[in-house]
Amino acid sequence: MTKSNLKFEKLFKIATMSMRLNGSHPSIIRDTRWFIKFSIIMINTFCCCLFLIYSICCHDIKTGKFSEASKNGTMVIVSITITLKYMVLLYHQASIREIINIMEEDYRRAQDTSKEDLDIVVRYAERGQTVCKFWLVFGFGTSAIFPIKAFILMAYYTWKDKFVLVPLFDLTYPQPIEAYKNVTVVFWILFVVTFVFDVYASSMYVGFDPMLPIFMLHTCGQLDLLNLRISKLFVEAEDRAEIEEGLKKIICKLQDLYKLVDRVKKNYSILYEYNMKATTFLLPLTMFQIVEELRVKRINVEFISFFAASILHFFMPCYYSDLLMETSEKFRQAIYSCRWEKCYDKRIRQIVLFMMTRARIPMGITTVFYVINLDTFAEMCRQSYGIFNLMNAACE
Repeated sequence: MTKSNLKFEKLFKIATMSMRLNGSHPSIIRDTRWFIKFSIIMINTFCCCLFLIYSICCHDIKTGKFSEASKNGTMVIVSITITLKYMVLLYHQASIREIINIMEEDYRRAQDTSKEDLDIVVRYAERGQTVCKFWLVFGFGTSAIFPIKAFILMAYYTWKDKFVLVPLFDLTYPQPIEAYKNVTVVFWILFVVTFVFDVYASSMYVGFDPMLPIFMLHTCGQLDLLNLRISKLFVEAEDRAEIEEGLKKIICKLQDLYKLVDRVKKNYSILYEYNMKATTFLLPLTMFQIVEELRVKRINVEFISFFAASILHFFMPCYYSDLLMETSEKFRQAIYSCRWEKCYDKRIRQIVLFMMTRARIPMGITTVFYVINLDTFAEMCRQSYGIFNLMNAACE
């Protein structure tokens, strides 16, 4: 990776391009053109959500098609989730833009430091790129399966001389749409409406979900830099004044990192509380759909991919928040192991004690009620499994 590529927009272009596609990027000007695009997206999403709820309440449950109800239920949760994510990006756009600017400034400083420091920053930036690639595969990949499957089935039926119009989502619409949904013109209108929803949903997941891991990975990289500096400070410094000055710089940067993490918490805490609850229901609903298809000896490819994406949806923030907590704990240990005991100056020791006291509380992302870490993810999986067993027992 060259120094010229060490810019946020270039590094994470998969996520930023997705946000620009749906108009949620924090740097986009909110003009008339954007408002028209935003209105079309919101109206389209609202209509799809209403159609899905109608199909669940007025047809699927009443006719005992619980598999269809679970499938459409997952889409309702998705429509609510992507709308909330868009609202978060709009409401906190100034704060998110400020976080991006802070990262840009850190990247600029890294280019003027030693190769060892630059390698640390680049390593964590590349891990952020890997997160974006994962979401590109699971986000756009999962969404692409729905239209591809519809077109393949239509091509197959045409080859068999039994042409059938295959919808993107098989719903029961309110009258009079239901009566005319297989008329060619109406079919393609509904297909376009659901396809726009499909593309919008995938762009929100690919654009929004890598952001929190990217911010946390960047913070981990900056903590590793501080870890490296404090481990060398007492060895390389020539006098007490140089040690004190080095410690003050580390403290100032550490305070900036705490402020950055607090800003991220403020932006994402409520949404990730919702995400945890939503994923708790998405997993059993999706698995129920897969199991029901297997019972009739069919493989539901799109929902197998959807199930993997649902796990990733909450696993990634939990994993990287856990990594941030682990990295901050390593930094606290580095403070204690920095050979401060060889410096007999009382003021230096007071500064080190202050740093260790401040570092006792590990950095990490919290929701309203939970700390986002792997233990929380495991608890969410246990709850999802319990709901899945309940659904199976009720169905039988």
